[in-house]
Amino acid sequence: MRRVGRALAVLSAALLSSCGDGLLREMSRTLGDPAVALPVVSSFVVENRITLSWTSDANADQYVLQKALDAASPVYSVAYSGTARQFDDLNCTDQGRYLYRLAKTRGGKTFGPWDAVLGIGSAVCRDALEPNDAESAATPLTSTLAANLYYYSSIAQQNGAPFVQQDVDWYSVSVPPHRQANIVVTQDGLSGGSVNTWMHFYQKGMNPVQIVNNQAIAVKNSSDTATQTFFFKIYPIPTFFPSNGGGSLITYAVSLNSMTSF
Repeated sequence: MRRVGRALAVLSAALLSSCGDGLLREMSRTLGDPAVALPVVSSFVVENRITLSWTSDANADQYVLQKALDAASPVYSVAYSGTARQFDDLNCTDQGRYLYRLAKTRGGKTFGPWDAVLGIGSAVCRDALEPNDAESAATPLTSTLAANLYYYSSIAQQNGAPFVQQDVDWYSVSVPPHRQANIVVTQDGLSGGSVNTWMHFYQKGMNPVQIVNNQAIAVKNSSDTATQTFFFKIYPIPTFFPSNGGGSLITYAVSLNSMTSF
């Protein structure tokens, strides 16, 4: 019996060796179907380029990225097929809206495609303060900063709602005790005060307010002894943008206009 066992072991090793590394890799792979996945889209980072990325999936042989122009009934075609986990779409135009969705293959079977994401082509890049889309990445405000925001929605809908891409900018300001920081926001292309901008101002813990062009917004420190840091964000108001597909980029300046007592 021992001789038979040794013979079988030798025979098995010989068979595996003759089949090459490909079979060994296939036998060592995890079992199961590729996981549902949505590509991550990055717009406004490089002029006229949209970058798509996705996570690695050990159960997938290849990734298939599909692309369509934004429309009520999008028509998709394959933009990329292969093993890479990133694709730079250079075939996009300024203000062009594109839908992307990901599928995966294993063996002769295709899984997906799954839900789509919206990408925007732009000849203008995001501002130099990015990424400041979260409170944890807030930009300190000490003088005047140039920035931009964007809001875009699609004609195509998913679950009864359009796809949306928008930017949010977070800032922080340090205010001495019993003083107030007077923050002024100026949207390009609008006249002076009394004109509502296309943006909201939200100070953490307060109600959001619509920004009036060139009109100071007070951020108060009621403490009598301690300097405090306050966080606020500026973000687009959707009603100022087309609801049936479209959008635009807003350029603006935000400044620490003065620091006064109250």
